[in-house]
Amino acid sequence: MKLTPTELDTQTLAPETLTEAVREIEVNGYVLFEGVLPADFVQELHTAFMNVFNAYIAKTDTNRGSNRYQMHVPFTAPFNDPRIITNPFVMPLIDAIIGKDAICNYFASDTPLPGSDYQGVHSDMTPLFPETDTIVPPYALVLNIPLVDFREDNGPLEIWPGGTHLRTPPSEQIQKLAPLMAHQNVLMPAGSLLVRDGRMWHRGTPNRSDAARPNMALIYAYHWFGIGYPRIGIPQNTYDGLSDRAKHLFRLEDIGGVLAHS
Repeated sequence: MKLTPTELDTQTLAPETLTEAVREIEVNGYVLFEGVLPADFVQELHTAFMNVFNAYIAKTDTNRGSNRYQMHVPFTAPFNDPRIITNPFVMPLIDAIIGKDAICNYFASDTPLPGSDYQGVHSDMTPLFPETDTIVPPYALVLNIPLVDFREDNGPLEIWPGGTHLRTPPSEQIQKLAPLMAHQNVLMPAGSLLVRDGRMWHRGTPNRSDAARPNMALIYAYHWFGIGYPRIGIPQNTYDGLSDRAKHLFRLEDIGGVLAHS
């Protein structure tokens, strides 16, 4: 979806846009707002990210397959800018689908380097009731923010929309079914906002370009849903300077603790 000049100027979704976006997530598993963040801000994010990332990979083995890295992002500027953590186009979706008591419990990234390969098709979420076939509403939404253009050659995210977010079978069944089902690469300009049901099947694809393809990832969920990663480390003075909404989103993280200083 392309937001209108009025929506971009006012930083507010029109009611009809919000209704359509919520429907897209509920039915297809995702919605994409193309090219929302200002180019100069995206460049600032990219420069800061690559500085942190290059230091990280210098001392860390690949952890998401060949030449692919998952990295938790430090809760510092520019990454914790309100345009990232409480984006005015994303928060209405969180409110409508998860509710105002939502938390953010994942602040990280996925970056395939040149020479990376396909990931296995997977869901980011474990099913709440694996012993039944009950379809439950969304309980966690993933926000992806590309820091470069996602092109066919640089390892774009591949998704299986249109219903896979409603079922999370065992991994071996996903691998068998995925080739038989409709799927597509998500091509989007840097600074877009991709909001998807965390259960939707997806995978990373090979990066055949000559540069890294960084992508920030945040997860917003019901306060009772944990994802198994360490809590986000937030220095106390940083937390104190957040907006009330941001404080509520990150209230269960490691505020002023050991992780905040690691």
